[in-house]
Amino acid sequence: MDDKRITVKTVSSMEKIMPCTEPSELEKENVMLSNERFHFQIALKNNSAGMLRRLSVRITGIDERYLTVRTVELVPGGYFLPENDDYYITHEPGLFPDLLRPISKKGIVIPRMQWCSLFVTVHSEKGIPAGRYNLKIQILNVETVMTECEYVLEVRPERLPDTDLRLTNWMHYDCIAYQHKVEPFSDGFYAIFEKYLREYTLCGNNMLLTPLFTPPLDTEVGGERETAQLIDVEKTGDGYVFSFEKLKKFISFVTGRGIKYIEFNHLFTQWGGAFCPKIMAHTDKGYEKIFGWETKSDSEEYRAFLDAFLPELMKVTDELGVTEKCYFHLTDEPHTDHMEAYKKCHKAVKKHIGDRPIMDAISNYDFYEKGLIDIPVPLTSSYPSFKERNASDFMIYYCCVPCDKYYSNRALSMPLQRTRIIGLQLYESGARGFLHWGFNFYNTASSYEPIDPYADTAAGGMFPSGDSFIVYPAENDVLSTLRAECIGEAFQDYRLCRLVEAGIGGAGVREILHSFGVEGYNTYPRSVSAHKEIRKKLIDTLNG
Repeated sequence: MDDKRITVKTVSSMEKIMPCTEPSELEKENVMLSNERFHFQIALKNNSAGMLRRLSVRITGIDERYLTVRTVELVPGGYFLPENDDYYITHEPGLFPDLLRPISKKGIVIPRMQWCSLFVTVHSEKGIPAGRYNLKIQILNVETVMTECEYVLEVRPERLPDTDLRLTNWMHYDCIAYQHKVEPFSDGFYAIFEKYLREYTLCGNNMLLTPLFTPPLDTEVGGERETAQLIDVEKTGDGYVFSFEKLKKFISFVTGRGIKYIEFNHLFTQWGGAFCPKIMAHTDKGYEKIFGWETKSDSEEYRAFLDAFLPELMKVTDELGVTEKCYFHLTDEPHTDHMEAYKKCHKAVKKHIGDRPIMDAISNYDFYEKGLIDIPVPLTSSYPSFKERNASDFMIYYCCVPCDKYYSNRALSMPLQRTRIIGLQLYESGARGFLHWGFNFYNTASSYEPIDPYADTAAGGMFPSGDSFIVYPAENDVLSTLRAECIGEAFQDYRLCRLVEAGIGGAGVREILHSFGVEGYNTYPRSVSAHKEIRKKLIDTLNG
């Protein structure tokens, strides 16, 4: 039974198992709460000179309905920013474990003299019965057991509370349409979109970017992205007529599938709001673009459009009963020299939406101090200026930066613990949510053209590999990644803090985090074992 051709070990979900490196984060047991989405890995090494193929895995000791096993596949990481520190797997381009695939008919395949891994998820939406589960893991060649090992999982009866954070990772609808060859918001689109939405909510997200008009994001000046517009517009001789049927269908669809907050797309172009988003309309000349880069955002024509549109939008959100769950964007990542333009954009929108909140990725505190933004979303590295001035309702984001000074991020070349720490950091800092721009951005930077995400993880070599998407398109499906599951674990860590808070208070939880060195967004213990110790301490606290 002990076939020397293969080595098997159980490993933490926080380790990226590189093909030529011995796994270091061995894990023979762990603890989960009843409703957690819990993961561990089975590391396998082919010790022989030939390929091992058509292997399978059998896990007993727990109801198989609670188990999902996927292979961890290598993907290319071709570009990383140079401003690095020493908490990386490597600073060099290469192949990195990331993509999670269901085990196919070819079974588990291990090239000669290499490591690979299986990603095991233990989960039940209804909750797994409390108890101690002794899992027996067998690796088989057809029906012959080659090797086996054990893993002990303790399931506690406590349940994580729902999150009180707003969690968004921008969905790119034109990318779904292109990759799956469907018309945006058609029946075919919704069939595949539902699968994206499932992966989106499984990793903790509950706020969704909603394209009233094609979002003016990552688009070259003068260029445009494929139309992804939920509002039907008719331009008449004396104004506009709007149809909201597509928007109503969209909101009904997503709120029925785990989305709690509607995040309307930016009403002005990125990086300052100087121009209009792409807006298509039916005119006496046909279906054509009526606004875009050609029109300045403070033009009379666009202000008249907003004056007509926004009051109608407010009526519709009231009708749907979601007005209090709606959030507005003006322009993404404005800088100090955009202050005057931002004031004009703010005035044009705020007079119609009243106390409905405006939120933007914005790292200069002055915008917040001047009352131009209700929910600032600073970069993790800009957080201190907001903390020092006691900002209340703020969210946090990172993108391709910061990637140095030990800030959490999700580049392929980073350890997963560095990605996961963001959950504890959100709790410690008092942030009210998290934003990332790229759930499924399958274009080059500035959207010059689409990419093949299986060959290009760096947006045409212009963003760090791993920045622009965390799920992969597949035939009639969407596939998750180590990083997506890790981010989901991070948000569960936050929820665990909230559960513990109910017993010892927020100050008590922060005291625990501080005792382990978690403070701000770049001070934390940089090891898997320390992260597990924090989690163990929090869970032990539940015993009273």
